[in-house]
Amino acid sequence: MGANLQELVSKILTDEEFAKKLADDPRSALDEAGIEPTVDLLEALEGVDHESLKKLAQTFSEQQAAL
Repeated sequence: MGANLQELVSKILTDEEFAKKLADDPRSALDEAGIEPTVDLLEALEGVDHESLKKLAQTFSEQQAAL
């Protein structure tokens, strides 16, 4: 999932419409992005608003850059 996670984080940070759709309909948004959703990922995304997704993605990106 590593490459997919990095792709997902990048897409959340650069595509506002994707972030909104991901919050509203995670399975559909991931399918459209070509990312195979796991059950765990879908459960983690359930009920998360797009602003929270963006904050989480930004934090993850900053942590990865620090490594």
